[in-house]
Amino acid sequence: MKLFSTNRGYTYLLVSTLLIVVLFILFFSSSKYTYQDKELSEQIRIRAMNDFVKNLDNDIHRATYISAFRSMLALEDHVTTTGNYLSDINSSFKETFYYGTVDGSSSAIMENSSFSDYLYNVRQISDSIGLSLFINVTDIKLVQSDPWSMTVFMTMNVTINDLRNTASWHITKEYMTVIPIDSLRDPLYSKNTFNRVPNTIRKLNSSYFVLGTNTSMLLEHLDGSYYINSTYAPSFIMRFEGKTDPDPNGIESIVNIRSLSDQGLSVDEARVKIDYIYFNNLTSDKVCLVQNVPSSYYFVIPVNRTGLYQIGGLNYSTTCP
Repeated sequence: MKLFSTNRGYTYLLVSTLLIVVLFILFFSSSKYTYQDKELSEQIRIRAMNDFVKNLDNDIHRATYISAFRSMLALEDHVTTTGNYLSDINSSFKETFYYGTVDGSSSAIMENSSFSDYLYNVRQISDSIGLSLFINVTDIKLVQSDPWSMTVFMTMNVTINDLRNTASWHITKEYMTVIPIDSLRDPLYSKNTFNRVPNTIRKLNSSYFVLGTNTSMLLEHLDGSYYINSTYAPSFIMRFEGKTDPDPNGIESIVNIRSLSDQGLSVDEARVKIDYIYFNNLTSDKVCLVQNVPSSYYFVIPVNRTGLYQIGGLNYSTTCP
């Protein structure tokens, strides 16, 4: 009986010891897995946050393009409807681009398309995935970067925090987005023709106007009022202010006065037909009666444009009305 009791005691001790060992193993294994799970969870959150930041970085350019393009449409529409040029294109662009208003008034063209609308939507998305997003735009600048493109420079402070305090991300960065001007309308035409003869910025798909005495491409250029780069002329964004100063990124077209006449607008056949010269009634030494250009075109240009329009090898007159 004593032996049995002793054996029972050993058995109890052994079972108890094994049970304690198992409990310790389970405890430490559970602790280990809990820590690993927590570490894995944090890694996933940080990875998700990094993906959000990368997507935001790329998406800002898309949003900038949309807001900037529509801003130029809204500003052109404002010049057309008011009949007045803008006093400061950069100031007006900032307002319209960010707030969606023109001179303090809402613009239908900018509905749900301003950059502040975009930021609001992004914050909604960030909140839904447990991120706190703060973006402060400190500067917006519009520049004519080349004859056929504008560039929007935007500086902003971006702060992103994980609501679980897993990680945070902060950067001050200047974003640069290029906006082609083709398909945008020239405010010079819209204002001066009362929007009866709007002209979209388009380039003629040709590297020449005249071959020998063949002027067919020149005539196509005149018919379509296409644009060319001209350092004598104002740039696209300068046209919103009604400026006529020469610019390295300047562009110009030839006014098709037949299109104006067809819309009941008065025309001046003797005036130089370069757009900003014609609409502002500027004066210069002229070239007219160009060989192989029908008189119905009333093709009159300044003397300093003979090389630009490649008519130097043709007969023309400098004795013009």
